[in-house]
Amino acid sequence: MKVKYYLELAAAFMLSVSTLANADEIYRLPDSIVPQQQIIQLRVDPDQLDFSGETWIDLDITKTTDKVGFYHIDLTLEKVELVQGENVIPLEVSGGEYDIFWGSAGKPLPPGTYQLHIRYRGKVNTSSDGMYLSRFEDRNYIFTQFEDMEARRAFPSFDQPNFKIPYQLTIESPEKHTVLSNTPVEKRQVEAGWQKVRFQKTKPMPTYLVAYAIGEFDSAEITGLSVPGKVYTPYGQAHRTRFVIQHTPAILKALEDYFGIPYPYAKLDFVAVPNFTHGAMENAGLITYRSSLLLLEDEPGLSERSGPLDTIAHELAHQWYGNLVTMAWWDDLWLNEAFASWMASKVMMQLYPELNFHTRIIQEGAFTADASPTTKPVKKLVRSSADVMDGLGLNYSKGESILNMIEALIGEKAFQKAVQTYMQKHKWGNTTADDLWAVLGDVADFDVPAMMRTYLEQPGYPLVEFEANGAVSQRRYHLAGAEVKPQVWNVPVAISYKKNGKIHRQMMFLNEPRVLNSQLAEADWIYPNDNAMGYYRWKISSRQMETLLSDIDVLNVREKKNLLYNSDALLKAGEISLQDHMQVLDVLAQEQDPTVVSAVVAALNDLLYLVDDSNRQVFARFVAEKLMPWYRKLGVGPQPGDSEEIIKLRQAVFSILSQHAPNEELEQVSKKMTRQYLEDPGAVSRHLASAALKSTAKFGAADWYHKYRQAYLKSSDANVRNTLMGSMYFPQDENVRQLLDFSFHEEMSPANVIYNLYVASKSQEKQDLLYSWLDKHFQQLTERMPSYHIGRMPEFVSSSCDQHNVQLARAFYPGRMEKFDGMARSFEVAMDEANQCLALKDRFQAEFTRYLEQVPR
Repeated sequence: MKVKYYLELAAAFMLSVSTLANADEIYRLPDSIVPQQQIIQLRVDPDQLDFSGETWIDLDITKTTDKVGFYHIDLTLEKVELVQGENVIPLEVSGGEYDIFWGSAGKPLPPGTYQLHIRYRGKVNTSSDGMYLSRFEDRNYIFTQFEDMEARRAFPSFDQPNFKIPYQLTIESPEKHTVLSNTPVEKRQVEAGWQKVRFQKTKPMPTYLVAYAIGEFDSAEITGLSVPGKVYTPYGQAHRTRFVIQHTPAILKALEDYFGIPYPYAKLDFVAVPNFTHGAMENAGLITYRSSLLLLEDEPGLSERSGPLDTIAHELAHQWYGNLVTMAWWDDLWLNEAFASWMASKVMMQLYPELNFHTRIIQEGAFTADASPTTKPVKKLVRSSADVMDGLGLNYSKGESILNMIEALIGEKAFQKAVQTYMQKHKWGNTTADDLWAVLGDVADFDVPAMMRTYLEQPGYPLVEFEANGAVSQRRYHLAGAEVKPQVWNVPVAISYKKNGKIHRQMMFLNEPRVLNSQLAEADWIYPNDNAMGYYRWKISSRQMETLLSDIDVLNVREKKNLLYNSDALLKAGEISLQDHMQVLDVLAQEQDPTVVSAVVAALNDLLYLVDDSNRQVFARFVAEKLMPWYRKLGVGPQPGDSEEIIKLRQAVFSILSQHAPNEELEQVSKKMTRQYLEDPGAVSRHLASAALKSTAKFGAADWYHKYRQAYLKSSDANVRNTLMGSMYFPQDENVRQLLDFSFHEEMSPANVIYNLYVASKSQEKQDLLYSWLDKHFQQLTERMPSYHIGRMPEFVSSSCDQHNVQLARAFYPGRMEKFDGMARSFEVAMDEANQCLALKDRFQAEFTRYLEQVPR
């Protein structure tokens, strides 16, 4: 837990918070003490949890003070002193909030240059926070994950992104291990079975980018880079990196060309990490990945390439966005993540057009979370790690969506020019959002700062409505029955409309609640989101919608997808009837483009909250009527020349049919593929296998659980394990208990425990067994899980569209969530999601059932 008072230190130090006036207001170190560089020495043995360290931080004190602040978590400080020449000043340490400790000199410290020296001890974390232990095939490894505020678990520091300084690391460990860090090795000495490895000094960087890894690694060289590079893997796994090695050079070259700046570090190493809370981490010169993203087949299928390649592009883009140029504080984290995601998508479209990134509508990944009345702005007050993680996904999806929208308005070349100017101006430094808006404003013919602030400094997004007389209005989008504060955005609306038999296009900037656009009066139809680039929902009259649907071929694939998703959003907002929405779905279900049909399947999945025992059979009949023709056409076996869109559609169609419209044929096909996958995971594509495994778990015999578990334990392949773990939706009580107990198995990575709980939570419609188990094992569970997952647990486990389950959650968390940073906020979010879903179900389920009953038998 990060926001708390620390009551324990070495016996030599007495902790006291009484000296800190208004301590609850101090969540950042003062700007008057500025670190210049830091030397860190560590002694770490992966086979021992205890470690020791020593650090020296050069400081400039610019204003007289009597104390020096620094961060640490759970370290035992043995010596803390300030050195100035021959003068050594012992510091008495007291603890404050937000992990800040204060070393008091007992006398005024005049401005000048000093060195803070700290000797300390600690314990290696076992749940993938900070510096942590990971075990793979009977070997122990040490990895680090320091973003956002976790470096302080490994060494005392000025752990803030605005303090961007060089670091020099020296690590002692048993000589059998390979020791890696951000920079090349400068010197290595071996004595008495131990090695002492000193690394070259880093370029200036924030503390969260410091990284190291210790273990018996294998490696493979990445050739064709502008700097030396290798992929490091756990012992015996390097042969599985050929795909990554083949594609990384082209991705790096595309980024270097876009920025007009060479890759800025001395080397580029990748590390495959068996136990990783997140997907990957952009540590300068030592990028870490979940092993499932790097350890692949030599030629994975088209649908299995997107994730690894996109992640590599994202992390490499961070070497410029985030590393070379770093946000000044965590409230601008979106500057890192949105730009890296946006740049990765651009690279994917350039290098891999066959993967169809151009048809992805990124904002759809943000709209659901951003519609909640409880959501916070992307740019918000950040004091603790829990604040950073609150709504973290919007930094990626909403941020990337806004950048897409701005680039579409400015133009690609002008946007690239602004980005290059931004990078050159601020390289090796820190920035705020204002710095970005300034350079974009220089190449735009509209007020970029005003527009960006309305989207990033307030929550939510607009619903833009078009009336027959040409009136255009905006209000905050919200789900039916929700209460939100009124807001106004500066909305760029790219409009196509048909009038008097001709199609016209127009751009308008809507920055008032309501305006009159006479050109739109009496239009036959309006499509107000050209190429689906806008970050807003929209509404036209039912007459115009009918006319648009009859003219559907004027829309491109992205626009057809947006039309369907927008209709679903209007339904959930209570702006249209279910009949109106199903009319849109029915028209698009007749399309032959596989990308559009995949969107139809996604829309059907989005209606599952309305399905229960009262209408399950008629829903199954409806889904079969819509999709069995596609199943007959596509089957489950790959065909020569299959495109990525066809592969995805095949998987989507089989998945929804096998799980929600089962028949004897589908069940037999599922069981056959399940047997094949359990015997040979390479025999069935991973995504099809996942659908088959889920169907077999749901409808098959109870003893399948033991077969899944045995296959999981037999395999060391992270992708196989993830597929099996994510498919264990066994409804039987005993199987659910065994699945929950599996959270404590030594072969279950601590980083994956939360996903195991998620699957167990969705295995049964009533969650009494789940909460009974959680009540018994909660302390043991939280000791095993990463802190980020503990804080987010209610969102993963307890968001439900069942009133009984919501009551179970409301009874379970009080008295527990107050002990963990972020859990109270996560509980608020989960309960809001549940209540909104229940309200929608109450509003639409009867109408939905009546609609389904019209389907011919």
